[in-house]
Amino acid sequence: MKIVDQKGRLFGIINIVDLILIVLIVAIAWVGFAKISSHAKSSDNPAENEFVEIKPGEAIINVKIPLADPVMAQSLHKNDFLVTGNTMTKSYIQDIQIKDGLYERTSSEGKIIVATHPYKKDVYLTIYGYVNLQGATIKLDKQTVRVGKTFYVKTRTTELVGVVTGVKIVKE
Repeated sequence: MKIVDQKGRLFGIINIVDLILIVLIVAIAWVGFAKISSHAKSSDNPAENEFVEIKPGEAIINVKIPLADPVMAQSLHKNDFLVTGNTMTKSYIQDIQIKDGLYERTSSEGKIIVATHPYKKDVYLTIYGYVNLQGATIKLDKQTVRVGKTFYVKTRTTELVGVVTGVKIVKE
């Protein structure tokens, strides 16, 4: 029996070119799988593999909700508890201030002017939060808290999006 017949089939079963392509595809898949599984086992950054202690703490978080509809702004109240998912938390709104909304606009001369919005309000909240301190990260429930970061203020009746304007750890 010949190894390669007249039609170029190996042992009369498969074409040599087809066999080479199949072997090449299997080899590429095996190398890709090996690379992916090696990354999952260990990290090049040893700091990622170190144990980071999670400590409970308490913080005062200032949040600004810019240009909110007045009806929505009025739906937030002092002492409202925050919600995460479907669960009430121990964190709550300690203070709330509703002021005329400020926004930037351009004058007829092309200068930028800060003006008062005729309808919308800026909401300033002080939230007393029970946080987790994880290394350099402060988490209120599942949200990372840093100045300038978006913060979702969710109570039983209202959900608005604001920006963190201040963070003060009061108890570690």
